[in-house]
Amino acid sequence: MNRKHKIRIGRYTAALLLVTTGFLLILDIIQGSEHMLLILKWWPLIAVMWGLESIFILIISKRHSGVSRTTFRLDLKGVSLSVLLSACVFIVTQQEHYLQLWNKVSLNLTASSVDFSEQEGEHLTKDEQMIPVTFDSENIIISNTNGNIYLHREPIDHIQISTEIWVDQINGPEVEDIFEQSVVEVSEGTTINIETKGKAYGQSGKRQPRMNLSVSLPEDRRFNYEVRTMNGNIILEDVNAIEDIQLESANGKLEIRNVLGNVKGKTLNGGVRITKLSGDADITSNQGNMEATDTTGRLRLTTQLGNISAIRVGGDVDMRTKNGNIYVSQPLRNLKAESLNGNIVAITQQVAGDWDIYSAVGIMDLKLPLEGNYKLNGVISFGEIRSSIPAFTIYNKKIFGTIGEGDYFIHIDGNSDLSVNYY
Repeated sequence: MNRKHKIRIGRYTAALLLVTTGFLLILDIIQGSEHMLLILKWWPLIAVMWGLESIFILIISKRHSGVSRTTFRLDLKGVSLSVLLSACVFIVTQQEHYLQLWNKVSLNLTASSVDFSEQEGEHLTKDEQMIPVTFDSENIIISNTNGNIYLHREPIDHIQISTEIWVDQINGPEVEDIFEQSVVEVSEGTTINIETKGKAYGQSGKRQPRMNLSVSLPEDRRFNYEVRTMNGNIILEDVNAIEDIQLESANGKLEIRNVLGNVKGKTLNGGVRITKLSGDADITSNQGNMEATDTTGRLRLTTQLGNISAIRVGGDVDMRTKNGNIYVSQPLRNLKAESLNGNIVAITQQVAGDWDIYSAVGIMDLKLPLEGNYKLNGVISFGEIRSSIPAFTIYNKKIFGTIGEGDYFIHIDGNSDLSVNYY
């Protein structure tokens, strides 16, 4: 008498999903990495695994068709529960990622409610505004809805503001009214507030004229700065801060040239370029390339989509991109470089700090000195390991060895080809 069996297809897929989620979470805790974010990229594998499980079970059941009659049902409850549990774990453990995502969404929603004039059509440069500076003046806050902000120093005793206004899509007397009614409001005191007030126009009544600001600062004074614009670039040149500089642009690049101070900034859609910074930098971008050259303090650059490069950084370096390449040359302290989908190149003539390098999908290429005091330990899952340094041993997808006393540690982890050669 044949027995009737009921088989629910999906139980193995559900179990594998939970095991994978737990494994990635434990790996992140141990290594301080962000492997959990791979779930966002590879979640379609759930459907693939479910399909493979179905095929496998059908093949097995046919071989035993003479013994039992089998009915198949999709285990929707089991798979749904495992997906829900994995999603809960992801949300709880990746709060920082979703906070950045929410900041992006909220700024984009704000920007979407405003219509921005381009830098074309009619334009006018307004008379310069003079702002007296007292001994009590310590902070400068600059807010602009639409337009670039350029800060620089001049041999002057006061703050000087030059405003260039652009109005597109219309002409005639209305343009003159917009020029006249678009102003820069200033409040003086310990904190100097500079804010643009553009005259909205157009059929929607929400189109903002573009107001580019050039702010000249006294050479012999320092301030703390907060600079933000919804649509435009922020450029700082020869600026000295008391301590802190905060920059924010919803849609525009951040450029820092010969600046003294600790910089913290973010841009949603724009690149970042730092040249000669005396101080720390912590800057994030959701979409844009990031470059830093000749900086003295700690450097932290993070982008969701874009390449990152750092050359001659005096402090600790932390570079992370979800989709892009990383290039670092002559780091002088600790280095952390991480790319989920991109190549990593690291070059130095002297190892003077601990390194931690990880690439989920990308080639890693290191050029290290033949002399020094460091030890290396690298492992890859796929690809090949190559090295021209005699002190290193390559065995079974691993490379390890010690130069000198081994005071510093270089750790490498990846899934593609790895090259370690001498500088």
